[in-house]
Amino acid sequence: MSKPENVTLRCPFCDKETINAYYTPPMIQSSTSRAATGRKTILYQRGERYEILSGCSNCGKSQNEVKKALKEGKEDTEKEKRILERLKQQGIIKDEIITKL
Repeated sequence: MSKPENVTLRCPFCDKETINAYYTPPMIQSSTSRAATGRKTILYQRGERYEILSGCSNCGKSQNEVKKALKEGKEDTEKEKRILERLKQQGIIKDEIITKL
């Protein structure tokens, strides 16, 4: 098992390299099950992992905010508003819901 190494990542909010993290590279591990009839070894691959150690010192975001943004992605509300306006202009989305019974 390889040891994690200390790396510096880019902040998803201000795009500067200020976030400290541990990086664990992908690795292949084995698991052995034993029974009276014999044993069976299964190989499986573990993916790479990042463990965030600090928040951003440049923009002031906390460690939990940075973790969430890197895991789920940053929401761009302005882009979502532009897309909704464009769909409303094309007539795909309407402001009110009309139901017929």
